[in-house]
Amino acid sequence: MACFILVALAASAIDIVASWTLKHADLGPARRVAVALLPFPGNLALIALVLRGIRQLDEFQRRVHFEAVTIGFLATGVVVFVYGYLQKAQAVGPLNLAFIWVFMSFSYAIGYLIAARHYR
Repeated sequence: MACFILVALAASAIDIVASWTLKHADLGPARRVAVALLPFPGNLALIALVLRGIRQLDEFQRRVHFEAVTIGFLATGVVVFVYGYLQKAQAVGPLNLAFIWVFMSFSYAIGYLIAARHYR
């Protein structure tokens, strides 16, 4: 767990620095692409750590997490899809990508509560 937290903090710091740099620094196209790709390795490491953690669970716990991920994935897809239509209707501004991660986390948590309650 400590390893996951450290990697998550490092990946988040890299995300923030890359975002700030892209917004405030005057970079050429190649450097902008390089900065935009900086968060990729840290996020891949997080995926690997989560996958390793899931693989250590028993079948029941995997099933609960699978249902939670399914709910989170589908809910995020619907919300992003609807947001896109709201953008076309000029009812909302551009989508903040950080919002997607926050929404996915909350919809996953809600999905986990639903799945856990279902199997009680």
